[in-house]
Amino acid sequence: MATHLRAGQKITAALLTVESTQVEDTTTRTTTSTSYTNASGGAFSAAVIVPASGAVMVEMRATQRNSTTNNTITSWNGVGSVSGSVYSANDVAALIVNGTQNQPLDLSYRLQNLVPGETLTVTMQHKVNTASTGTYDYRHILLVGMP
Repeated sequence: MATHLRAGQKITAALLTVESTQVEDTTTRTTTSTSYTNASGGAFSAAVIVPASGAVMVEMRATQRNSTTNNTITSWNGVGSVSGSVYSANDVAALIVNGTQNQPLDLSYRLQNLVPGETLTVTMQHKVNTASTGTYDYRHILLVGMP
C-alpha cells in the first residue's frame, strides 16, 4: 500500500487526520468592483488543516446575477499558513453569470503540493466585468483534505 508521507517526515496527529470544513452564507451580498474583492459584508472564508497527502479539494458554489446584461464573476484565493499564497482569483477558474437571472453554479479544484500540517484558508472573491452590480444570494465553500 502506498503512503503519502515523505521519507524522514515527522509523523504528528495533524498529519494523520483528514479534515473537512464548510461554510455557508445565505445573506444577499453585492459588489460593483471590476477587480476581485470581497463582496459587501466582508471576507467569506473557510480553513482546513492540510493532511499528509498535501492535497485539499476546494468546492465553491454561488447563486449570482447582475443588474444588467454584464457578467457577475466569483473566484477564490488560497493561502497556506506556511506556504503563503497558493492560488489567486482568476477568470479561467471562475463562476461566471451573464445577465439578470439568478444562476446557481459550482466548481471543484484540487490543490496539491501544499505543506502537510499547515492551515489552508480559502476566501471567495467577486467582481463584475464592467460598470454594474453583481448580486450573490447564496455562497458556499467546502474544503476536504484528500487522503
